[in-house]
Amino acid sequence: MTAPDRDALVHAIGRTIVADPAAADGDWDGYALIADYTSGSRRLSGFRYRDGEAPRPATPRAPALESALDALREATRTEGKAPWSVCIVRIQRATAKVALEFAYDADAAQWHVTPARLGEIAERARPRG
Repeated sequence: MTAPDRDALVHAIGRTIVADPAAADGDWDGYALIADYTSGSRRLSGFRYRDGEAPRPATPRAPALESALDALREATRTEGKAPWSVCIVRIQRATAKVALEFAYDADAAQWHVTPARLGEIAERARPRG
């Protein structure tokens, strides 16, 4: 896959997220989605952010998003190496900027969302201007 194709895929992921009722229903400045593949399956955790307020859970359910994330995982894979284990998608609403962060292997554990770590991880994922 070419770089422009990967860029188009990233933008499609961003559009799918903001069109999903989880993100579309609400007033937010930023959005973060954590796609975690560490357990051998895909687990999504999404959060809406409003400046100065606590994060609000908002995980999209669009099947097209899941397919696009799977495609992104393959498209960004380095030959001869394992694909990323976690992808954090951050969106700034005002600028429509979509930024990605990837975590591999042991670094991915820091993004594993559990009830005990939900608040801490949601804050760490918060998009920054």
